[in-house]
Amino acid sequence: MKRSYRGRMFWKILLGFWLVFVIISQLLWLGFALSGNRHEPPEIAAIRRIVDVQMASAAAVLARGGSAALNDMMAGWSAEDRQFFSVTTPPDRRDTAENRAERSGAPPLPDVVARRVTGADGHLYELRYDVSALLSTSRMDQRPRRILNIPEPMFMFAGVLGLLFSLLLAWNLTRPMRQLREGFARVANGDLSVRLYPLMRRRHDELSSVAQDFDAMVERLSTLTNAREELLHDISHELRSPLARLQLATGLARQTPATVESSLIRIDEEARRLDKMIGELLTLSRVTHESVPGEDYFDLIGLLQAVVTDLRYEAQLPGVIVEFTADESADYTVRGSAELIRRGVENVLRNSLRFSQQGQTIRISLRAEAAWLVIRIADQGPGVDEAKLSSIFDPFVRVNSPLMGKGYGLGLSIVRKVILAHHGEVQATNGVEGGLEVTLRLPHWQSA
Repeated sequence: MKRSYRGRMFWKILLGFWLVFVIISQLLWLGFALSGNRHEPPEIAAIRRIVDVQMASAAAVLARGGSAALNDMMAGWSAEDRQFFSVTTPPDRRDTAENRAERSGAPPLPDVVARRVTGADGHLYELRYDVSALLSTSRMDQRPRRILNIPEPMFMFAGVLGLLFSLLLAWNLTRPMRQLREGFARVANGDLSVRLYPLMRRRHDELSSVAQDFDAMVERLSTLTNAREELLHDISHELRSPLARLQLATGLARQTPATVESSLIRIDEEARRLDKMIGELLTLSRVTHESVPGEDYFDLIGLLQAVVTDLRYEAQLPGVIVEFTADESADYTVRGSAELIRRGVENVLRNSLRFSQQGQTIRISLRAEAAWLVIRIADQGPGVDEAKLSSIFDPFVRVNSPLMGKGYGLGLSIVRKVILAHHGEVQATNGVEGGLEVTLRLPHWQSA
């Protein structure tokens, strides 16, 4: 399969190279043909210059010094130059090749170049140069073969060059693709330790960017997988304790009939705890899988006023004071799910109430900051260790405190999921005078 994959890429590149090469060559040939330019080949131009020089020098020597001077000059020529040149006496002098050339212009190179010259002795001589013999001897008359109007040597050179170019380009492209394919195969088999960017970082092209995005994807998958495994482990651990107490209660009820009533009360209590935890897990799963939790528009200040009213009612028994401040004239429109936002804010407020003692105050404020609506909830409780501030929004994380109650560590995790699902931000810090301060930021919806 891999060889076939590389082969297909190679043949596509090779055919593409040849297609472009043939199209460009044909367009160039068509352009020269339509322009009407006829350029003499360089080898023919060189022969013409040689013939003209020898004929001109021979005619000049013959006209000045006669045949004896011409013979002396020819004696200095090489055998190759003398074999194509000859001097004869014509039968008459009615016309000369020199006069014909003058009247007809510069004709194409003929097979034989002839020129009549009157020597110094008054006799008429004819100088002849056998051009066809020179061409046949030097093989210049054999024009190169053409394939699709392309000279055969150029065609062969382009073939070799195209083959090498296609091989290099196909190898350069298929090698990272093969690495990507192997990486995806390893991820599909469950291996999330594969990383490709270290292998491709030297390319500095789009494929190296793809490798970097691949590594980011695998890193995210690894994080999600680990989080899922940790969540399953925590759920099984949290379920084990109430189930063990249920089994203990039923066992005591069977063994001791006198404890049936108290055992039933324990069973009801544990059942309520399990129902509460399962409800929180369902809420956590819902907000995790809903990227856009709703298309409703609601007034955030009205929602907070309703939640604060309920909290003040619950805070009467422990004697905790609840303060709420906001500019009621401002616009606090939010887009999303009012039910989920209410659930998230209630979780934060009940968490603050759980850690507050009699006479302490929970302060809630709402204000608009640029494009955000900011909710700040500050209590006067014991606060949280600085080392644990970043983890209190993780599932099943609970602060070791005698005031923490019997929660399962899912409330603040639901808060973070709800706020992130609404494209907001959540942050927890310890207050300057003690206690915990939780800041919720939600995007402020404004009509265009």
